[in-house]
Amino acid sequence: MRITRRQLRRLIRESGLNTTWDMGDRVVSLGDVTGFLDSRARPLYTMNACSLKKMLAREITGIEPHRVHRADISVPIIVEVDRVSGCPVVVLDGNHRLAKAISLGADIHMRVLYSDERDMLFGQG
Repeated sequence: MRITRRQLRRLIRESGLNTTWDMGDRVVSLGDVTGFLDSRARPLYTMNACSLKKMLAREITGIEPHRVHRADISVPIIVEVDRVSGCPVVVLDGNHRLAKAISLGADIHMRVLYSDERDMLFGQG
């Protein structure tokens, strides 16, 4: 089966493989973040999605229902955690997966990027 360029662009966009954050002086990609986590052999954690949502310092916003429906909750999300308090701050990648897991009352797999590491990768906020 052949895939068209249009289909490939759609798959990349919907999978999040093209996720980037424009920091002004540089662009940080999802690949940069996952590469950083891989280089530190950062483990996967599993917790109840509803519990995680209650712990987050920032609300989940901009959720598109059709993307929640298609989200694959077996793929880990990336959560920024304050290293000092140990509290989750924000979901950097995986808001639609988290929303789906919440709607199902399911657990979610996550990888942790600590706030000081985020500052190093993204620059001081």
